[in-house]
Amino acid sequence: MKTIKYLIAAVMLLPTVALAELKVGVVDPIAAISETNEVKQRTAAIEAEVKEQEGKLRKLRDEIVDLEEKLKKEDMTLSKDQKRELTDKRDGKMFEFRSLQQTVQKRVNEDQQELLELMRPKFELAVSTVASDKKLDLVLNKQAALYTNGEFDITREVTQKINSMKK
Repeated sequence: MKTIKYLIAAVMLLPTVALAELKVGVVDPIAAISETNEVKQRTAAIEAEVKEQEGKLRKLRDEIVDLEEKLKKEDMTLSKDQKRELTDKRDGKMFEFRSLQQTVQKRVNEDQQELLELMRPKFELAVSTVASDKKLDLVLNKQAALYTNGEFDITREVTQKINSMKK
């Protein structure tokens, strides 16, 4: 009977022993990619483009607000035709605003997606190189781990490896 208990205990400890030999690392893909020099440069260029469009959006928004205020203030003194003209003008500006806003958002999303697609092979190569250098058996996405101490995090090394690669 004691032999069976020892055998069961040994079998239950076996996965723990096997896991103790497994070298694991974790990496935060978004942080590793977004901290690279290439992504920072491209992001700055995208932000510069967006700033220009944001200026146009602010101007349109201000024009819409001005038209709204004018409609409210002069509601009693405006003729039906004048109200209709101001309302149509406001609605046109609102349509233009929404359209430009959607275009800018779509462009930003497309640029970000393109950038991620461009960086994915570099990221994968960097992860495999760092894992090989550190003799890791397994690398997990950091978000998939419920807990990890900083000792297992290879994100910074992956970023450095990507930065050292040629474009």
